[in-house]
Amino acid sequence: MTATDVSPPTLFPLGDGLGSVSLVQSVGDDKMITNAARVSFGGDSNAPLNERDEKLIRYLLRHQHGSPFEHNLITFKIVCPIFVDRQLVRHRVGVSKNEISGRYVEMQERNFTPPSFRKQAPSNRQASVEDDGTLDQAAAARVWEEAWRQAFGAYQELLALGVTREQARGVLPLSLYTESYYTFNVRSLLHFLELRDHEGAQYETRLYARAMAELAGPLFPVTFREWRLLKNMR
Repeated sequence: MTATDVSPPTLFPLGDGLGSVSLVQSVGDDKMITNAARVSFGGDSNAPLNERDEKLIRYLLRHQHGSPFEHNLITFKIVCPIFVDRQLVRHRVGVSKNEISGRYVEMQERNFTPPSFRKQAPSNRQASVEDDGTLDQAAAARVWEEAWRQAFGAYQELLALGVTREQARGVLPLSLYTESYYTFNVRSLLHFLELRDHEGAQYETRLYARAMAELAGPLFPVTFREWRLLKNMR
């Protein structure tokens, strides 16, 4: 994508009009992947992508030859709750990140509130299960809202007292929205999607992973098609 006045393609994974994933820029395509693979034999070319190239991409994915998928980039701007960002930032191999800094700017009053609350999975310390009707949704929503509003109010009060932003931010809740630029190569993005759009991943993070895949897929259509087919075979 080149720099224009047109707003970047944007999806809203959480459906609240705040959390978003925007496609900022991309470099490379399926042909670049095949050229990176074929250069070992001096076989790279500027010819249009053909059926032979598609078979090569399929072979590379199935046999886990990853390096040809690294010669490209996809940059997203991601606005997400801090607790989601802390799961995204764990993926650093082949990924670059720059985040808004609460040392430099005053954080905005943007908070994520779950549309519904889940229960702790009885057999998994990190997972959740859907409410079976025994969870008091209204009470949970009330406690959540009271907590984040009190925390953000304390943050604003500290700033008003003259406390530095870098200290005042310490009282902010994990449900507050943060924003970052994330740049992946295709290899790192596919690895991220394998882990974060998985039944064992947190639901909100899965929604972000799916949005990223939806935006990136059309840029590398053969690669994503073959990756999905391989994933479904497992």
